[in-house]
Amino acid sequence: MKDPIDLINKRYKSFRTSEKRVAKFVQENADEVITLSIQGLAKKCATSDATVLRFCRSLGYFGFSDFKTALVTILLKYGRKTKLEIDPELEPHSKKDQYLKTFQERIDSTIRNCNYDDVQQISKRLTNAGRIICIGFGGSAGVAHILSDSLCSLGLYCICPTDPSLIHNLVPLLNSNDIVIGISYSGETEEVVSALNTAKEHSIFTVGLTNFSPSPLANTADITLMTSVPDIQLGGYSCQVRITQLALLELVIHECYEELAKIHLDKSAPVSPSTKK
Repeated sequence: MKDPIDLINKRYKSFRTSEKRVAKFVQENADEVITLSIQGLAKKCATSDATVLRFCRSLGYFGFSDFKTALVTILLKYGRKTKLEIDPELEPHSKKDQYLKTFQERIDSTIRNCNYDDVQQISKRLTNAGRIICIGFGGSAGVAHILSDSLCSLGLYCICPTDPSLIHNLVPLLNSNDIVIGISYSGETEEVVSALNTAKEHSIFTVGLTNFSPSPLANTADITLMTSVPDIQLGGYSCQVRITQLALLELVIHECYEELAKIHLDKSAPVSPSTKK
């Protein structure tokens, strides 16, 4: 993995003035940066979220979450202490208890705060869709594949393309009875947001799954499902983030199953013969 600090040092002169403020803050406060949200870093540097995102992408990262992941790796490599979610001084059993409590709180918050009307509306759309496309990159790719497999297991037509060029050409071929689902922990993944924007231009129903609102993905999707995971060190590459996303998507799968069961029950119900006069 490339050293983000080294990349900043080499490219510093090419940054715009506002980006240089971000670069300087990262150089001097790398330990703090990994605890900040994109909005938090932008505020610290007296700039905009868009500038921070542009800064990260100019270094070759998908977004701020990916940049922070690389930053954590480098800090650990050079023996720099980072803020840990679990106190390293605790006894093993206490560490497990603390982890379990934290993890349960995140899933509980996500499920309790979700709008179940949205979950039901998404499920009804999915069960009646002609084609479903799930899109995710980086850490979100695995979740997109699992969702796609789950929907296929219910007999629904769903694919999970990973080639940006294929997605770019495929989405415009869909119709109003199809669905595009975009998954991005940060809500900033350009390829995902672009695909949903294209879908909306063609009157295709879109669903977003993210952890942040406002965000480009949340602002674009017709319906957005939200997880409630604090901005942690590994960001979208954290297993906790992915498991929480899957827990929320399991609600959607459950509703799809119930909806399909109703459809098949209606089709198999005996038809009363008409009464002859």
